[in-house]
Amino acid sequence: VQWEAQAKLRFQLVFQAELGRVLGELQAAVMLFYLSRPEGRGSGRHEELLVTGPGLARDQRLCLSRDTQYLVLGAASGSVSRSPEQLRFSASLTIRGGERGAPLPSTEVQRLLFGSDDKCFTRMTPVLLLLAKARREEEDLAPSYLSAEGVVDTAPYPQLSPPQAGTEELPTPSAPSQGNTSSPVPGSSSHFLGILTRFIRQVLSPSSEPPPQPSAHHWLDFQVMETLPHQLLNLSEEAALERLVQSEEPSVLLFPQDSGAALEQHLGHWEPEGTVLQLLTGKLQLVIQELGDIPAFQANAALFQHLLSFCYFPRGPEEGEPPEQEPGSRKLHTLLLLKALQSVRARWQERRKVLRQNRSARAQAHCRLQELTIDLHDRKFIVMPTVYAANNCEGPCRLPLSTRVPSYYSHTVLLLGMQERGSPLQRPPCCVPVRYSDQLIISLSADGLEVRKFPNMVAEECGCR
Repeated sequence: VQWEAQAKLRFQLVFQAELGRVLGELQAAVMLFYLSRPEGRGSGRHEELLVTGPGLARDQRLCLSRDTQYLVLGAASGSVSRSPEQLRFSASLTIRGGERGAPLPSTEVQRLLFGSDDKCFTRMTPVLLLLAKARREEEDLAPSYLSAEGVVDTAPYPQLSPPQAGTEELPTPSAPSQGNTSSPVPGSSSHFLGILTRFIRQVLSPSSEPPPQPSAHHWLDFQVMETLPHQLLNLSEEAALERLVQSEEPSVLLFPQDSGAALEQHLGHWEPEGTVLQLLTGKLQLVIQELGDIPAFQANAALFQHLLSFCYFPRGPEEGEPPEQEPGSRKLHTLLLLKALQSVRARWQERRKVLRQNRSARAQAHCRLQELTIDLHDRKFIVMPTVYAANNCEGPCRLPLSTRVPSYYSHTVLLLGMQERGSPLQRPPCCVPVRYSDQLIISLSADGLEVRKFPNMVAEECGCR
C-alpha cells in the first residue's frame, strides 16, 4: 500500500500451476476492510462517505455508524491480471466526506481502512475476495466457430504456414457482385459490417506504405487457435455487455459472412441507458480524438463519417439524417465500432513503441522487442482487423545488461560472465519475452455474441534468461 493523494492498494495471490489450469473466468471481486473499534470513530451519528477511483466497479457511497465493523467495496473483476501461477490486482481509492466533500487526509484514510487489532498490537490487512468459474465448466461449452461434425480427441500443436500457391483471395463483404441477390440493405447491420471491414483494412494497410515482405508474413488458422487455452465469456446477458463496454483490451471481431441479420436477432434489443450509454459514447469520442492525428485515419475521414451515420453518436449541424434503423441496432453498431477502433489504436501504439525502441537502440545490437504481425484470415468469416501484433524478441545477450536490457536476473549476469571468460555453457542466455498481454476475440455463434480471452498472446517486454 502507498499513502499518497490516493490510497494505492496492491494485492497478489501466488498459487501452483495446477490450480491455475482449473481456475476459470472471474465472476466477481470485492475488497473487505476491517474498521477500527467504534470508540475511535467519533460520535454516534451516521457518517456518509464517497469512494471513487480506478479498480472499483463503480463509485460507491458508504454510510458508517458506531456499530459498523466491516467495509465492503465492489471491485472491477476485469482489472485483475492473471498469469499461470499468480493473480494481481491494484486499486487507487479516493475517499470524500460526502458527494461534494473534500478528500480525507491520508492519515484518516489509513485509520479507516486499516483497523487496529488491539490483541496483536498491529493493523488488520484488507482482503480481496474473488469468485471464479471452474475451467471445466468453460470447456463444456460448445466452440463458436468449429464444425459441429465429429469429435475432437486431440489438438495438434499450432503450425504457422504461408498460404499455398494458387489460393483464392478472401471475399470482401463490402463489395458484393452484381448478381448477388442477397446484397446488404442500406442501413442494415450487414451493410455496416461491410463498411467497417473496409475501413479497418484501409487504415491499418494504407496504400502509401509498402506491402509486407512474404518472409515476414505469418498465418494462423482460427480452428487451430481455438485449441489454445482461453477463457469464454457469453455476452447474451446485459451485464456482460456492460463489462465489454468498460474494457480497454484490443480485440478481433470475427463474424460469419452475411451475419448482420443474426447479429440483430441476438442483440438488436440491446438498449443501454444512463451511465452505460454515456460511457459508450464517451469512450468512442475519446478514441476518435486519439486517432485523429493518424494520416491513414484522416485519409479515410469520409468513410468514417459514413460509419458514424449507422451509430448512436452526436451529429453535427452540417450532417444529414442517419439511415433508418432500429435504436438498438444503432447502439450495437456503436459498441462494435468502439471495439474495432480500440484495436486500431492498440496496433498503432504498439507500432510506435517498437519503432521508438529501435531508434533509441545503440549501434551495437542487443536483446530488444521486434515487430511481428500475424495474419488472421478465414474464408467463412469477416475478420477485423485481419492482423494482430504478436511481436517477438531478438538480439544477443551481452554484458552490461543493466544499460541495455531492463529485465534480467543475477543468474543471467553470472552466466554471461562465465561465457565471456570462455567457460562452455550447454545453454547460453538467450533473448525471450518476459511480459505478455492478452488478446480478445469477439465472435457470433448460435448462442449470441461471445468473447474469448487468449492469455499471453502479445509480447510486451524482452529480457535475457
